[in-house]
Amino acid sequence: FELDREIHSTPSPIVTAGPDVSSEPAQSTSAPESTAQQQQHPQTHHTHNIPPEERSSGEASNQSGRPQKRRRQSSSSPLSGARLTGVYRSGQPESKRLRANDTSQATGRKQAEDMRLDNNSGQHEHRARTSANGSSSQNGGSSPHTNGSTKSGDTNGYHTNGHAEPNVSPFYGHDREEVTRILLQSLSDLGYGGAARQLSAESGFELEIPSVAAFRNAVQQGEWEEAEALLLGSDTEYEGGGVSLGNGYSSPSRRKSRQSFGSQNGYVRHGLPLAEGADTTTLKFLLREQKYLELLERRDANSALSVLRNELTPLKRDIGRLHALSGLMMTPSAEEMRAQAGWDGAQGSSRNFLLSEISKSISPSVMIPEHRLATLFTAVQEDQILNCRYHNTTAQPSLYTDHECSPDDFPLHSLMELRNHTDEVWHLDFSHDGSLLATAGKDGLVCIYETQNWRLVHEIREHERGAHHSDGGRGVCYVSFSPDDRYLISCSQNNEFIVISVREGRRVAHADHFDYPVTSAAWLPDSETFVVGSQGSRRPLGLYSLQGGGGSSNNGGVVRNNETFSFRDPPWDNNVKENPNSFRITDVAVNQRGSRMVATTIDNKIMLFDLLASRMKIAEWQMDDKLTSISFSADGDQLLVNMNEGRVLALDSETGELVMRYEGAKQQEFVIRSCFGGAGENFVLSGSEDSRVYVWRKQTGAQVAVLEAHGQGTVNAVAWHPREFGCFASAGDDRGVRV
Repeated sequence: FELDREIHSTPSPIVTAGPDVSSEPAQSTSAPESTAQQQQHPQTHHTHNIPPEERSSGEASNQSGRPQKRRRQSSSSPLSGARLTGVYRSGQPESKRLRANDTSQATGRKQAEDMRLDNNSGQHEHRARTSANGSSSQNGGSSPHTNGSTKSGDTNGYHTNGHAEPNVSPFYGHDREEVTRILLQSLSDLGYGGAARQLSAESGFELEIPSVAAFRNAVQQGEWEEAEALLLGSDTEYEGGGVSLGNGYSSPSRRKSRQSFGSQNGYVRHGLPLAEGADTTTLKFLLREQKYLELLERRDANSALSVLRNELTPLKRDIGRLHALSGLMMTPSAEEMRAQAGWDGAQGSSRNFLLSEISKSISPSVMIPEHRLATLFTAVQEDQILNCRYHNTTAQPSLYTDHECSPDDFPLHSLMELRNHTDEVWHLDFSHDGSLLATAGKDGLVCIYETQNWRLVHEIREHERGAHHSDGGRGVCYVSFSPDDRYLISCSQNNEFIVISVREGRRVAHADHFDYPVTSAAWLPDSETFVVGSQGSRRPLGLYSLQGGGGSSNNGGVVRNNETFSFRDPPWDNNVKENPNSFRITDVAVNQRGSRMVATTIDNKIMLFDLLASRMKIAEWQMDDKLTSISFSADGDQLLVNMNEGRVLALDSETGELVMRYEGAKQQEFVIRSCFGGAGENFVLSGSEDSRVYVWRKQTGAQVAVLEAHGQGTVNAVAWHPREFGCFASAGDDRGVRV
């Protein structure tokens, strides 16, 4: 205790990552030691950045005449203008850092050789250096954490007293320290702890400063007051060196460890340097929320209530979340509490998840983001994929070589032509397992092919039976497989739709109560319900079911006119002689989750509906030209839209904002359809009125290919094989289907 008081009486600036002496105190960085290390070395002490006036008062107060264990460096030291924080010593007097030509060089070298970097011994010294990722002189007052080239004596990490002074020369244009510390992290991630320690000893660099390690340990051990003090600092005096946040749960051992974690006269002054834009209130909320949940898990309701009232509520952050947290007080068991909170408990991964979230707000110069090397590898691979014109595979590129796909692996050539239709082919669709292809056209015929040998399986002529018009009235303009591929729906200009059993080739549902052509349909995930769009004002958009209920069925078990819900706005009223006009639908799509539906209208609008709760329209976007098709991306985040004037657009599915424009296709008067496709949906495919098929990269809008697909007339629709990414099909006015 006497020794500790003597050390406290004369602050000794030791150099490591942290702000300059000239920096504001709030930017300084504590360098605490782990509890285990302190117990091994009770005489080890850590000093902190202290403003000049506090240093003066400290010097004036030290008049006891006792031998001082550390002395402040003189102003002539080459590090006098550098940033100063804590360092480890193992009970030996502190010596000044020396210039290479100093007469005391041999003595300094001898002391360095006496130190070890063996984590098991606990007798290692961490020598710190000035922290500056940017170009700055030794005596400059540069920002403590910048990125760029460094000079000797300028670093951004934490240096050890290894076998040699750290080499700070650039590594092929990159900061050597940053590269080394990332390698240290990666070796640890890979499980090569011994190699990491050897690299640290040989390079003179450490992965993290001690205060970061202490913070990490505090979170993983559930020492929440300690974690908050280490992260954000504290100007609140606590008894016996403990940090009190108002709940009184500071054990004596924790108080002792906190005092040596960088306290000065009973205060923890400075936290870790935070990343730009970090919100300290949010960080407090995250830590205290975890503490609250763990208290509830232990069924310590009184302490949890105290944290909720005295620590979380005063932060005035996320009132809705506070209400949800307060509701957890009523849960009868820890299991129900965890389930309701969506939290896996103190013994689960919640602490590691919390640490991961908080680490995003800590300056990367002292706490490298998680798995940084893997992140850099991923970024390189994604960039190479993005710039690879013909990348059409889900396989990850090798790290050994630069990546480039061959055009020979891309579907640029016609494999075959299917010619079973006698008139224009208007639409086509692959089954979800890719085993079948359905086509439909102006002749009223629906053809189903198996895709292994491209053999015709079914030729369905159901729409020919009741054609209202002799010329084109029977044309089938849309076909779509159910998600389980058991059913196929077809929509006709004959003012009807038919659902057939794919296996048997017979109809199972039929609706003919429309007064205008049925233009499109989309299945919900259950494969039993679907939405149908029509150009009629009475039934423009409805939800139908294959189950009985509201419709009727004939002796053959065919469900007829089974509309279970109408999206018409306003609803149709049979008691009114003339109902007001409603929207009229040209195309409709449902996302894979079945939670959202979009529809395009004759008056150039895109409407977004909720399908889970309200079944109400939640957004509407007015476009400036005719809309002919719309579809969701596989993840539901984007919409692909075809418009007149040859515009193919990707829109954000929640906001309607333009994401990407795909240029080149021709469209003036006919219905043209497009689709996402290829490996990872990396491509956009569209027909065109110039008899061509256009292919673009989804992410960049770059044109990949323009294919002479059909001899003459419009290419009406396209579909990409869902499994064989090197295959797609197109339907054209030339009566053919090209594969």
